[in-house]
Amino acid sequence: GLSHKTATVEVREKLAVQEHNWQSVGRAIAALPSLKEAAVLSTCNRFEIYFVTNDVHAGIREVTEYLSTTRGVSMKELRSSLFMLSEDDAVWHALRVAGGLDSLVIGEGQILSQMKRCYEIATEKQGAAGKVLTRMLNTAGSAGKRGRAETGVA
Repeated sequence: GLSHKTATVEVREKLAVQEHNWQSVGRAIAALPSLKEAAVLSTCNRFEIYFVTNDVHAGIREVTEYLSTTRGVSMKELRSSLFMLSEDDAVWHALRVAGGLDSLVIGEGQILSQMKRCYEIATEKQGAAGKVLTRMLNTAGSAGKRGRAETGVA
């Protein structure tokens, strides 16, 4: 993924995907040879792809090539802007994002609804989330909601 912390506004704008296209982009990414599941989260301050693969290196290569080709961003620009997390680190990141802890303004509430939309879109009938992403995204949404309720962050 990338965010306000790692990428310029120009790069974020090139990679931005309108919400009504999250599902089709997720399906296209999940159809890449090494991938099994995918979900897209695209906001004004971040662009993230959550995916499941048996081969992390091949999956990262395929996703970055896909983004470069379809979004018109050079591989050099992508490499300097992207962060990549796997396994537990990726799950913890999703939890921080949903809780607003990784936002430009800490505790910002809009990201929780955007993460919930990511879950809804990815798990719809034509979505590209399977069991792993369904559980991760649902847990992130629940954790974000609980964190906001228990801490009073608004």
